[in-house]
Amino acid sequence: MKELLQNVLDGDTDAFRGVVVAFGPAVRAYLAGRLPDPHTVDDLAQETFIAAYESLERFDPSTDMGLWLRGIARNKLNMHLRRTYRRGNALERLKLQVLHGLLPALRHATATDDGSTIERLRECVAKLPEQLRRVVTARYFDRAKVQDIAERLGKSATAVSSLLFRARKDVQLCMEKAE
Repeated sequence: MKELLQNVLDGDTDAFRGVVVAFGPAVRAYLAGRLPDPHTVDDLAQETFIAAYESLERFDPSTDMGLWLRGIARNKLNMHLRRTYRRGNALERLKLQVLHGLLPALRHATATDDGSTIERLRECVAKLPEQLRRVVTARYFDRAKVQDIAERLGKSATAVSSLLFRARKDVQLCMEKAE
């Protein structure tokens, strides 16, 4: 391994592929044990190896490279979780704002509706792409929690919330066309 690292430091960028091959499964396993989404695992593993390559001159060859890479992966994971948490909070605030903006219109619609709105709503939901329709059905018809839907689909809660947002927007546009 020391010779491989020296080759990389000497300018043989292809030699780093050996590091990725040797430690890639362990880094991915570490991340997969902490993340439900395999695509995010792959992205963070790639970010880990890019960061390792960029800071390879600071690596002490007398230490365990696997531990060093796991430390980088842990930092990448923590940064990802912080970003996801911030985005999730922002998304929740946006959903509340949208909901408060729609409440007066919903109250008016329910007070004056003759039943045709529900039928139009069902038709609009049926027109959604399969993935959006499944998420909407699970959330609003089956009353499943976003986190439960995310686990079922192997996605993050933020991704499911984004799908729901997109679905609501599509249904709203469909409902407006039907009027």
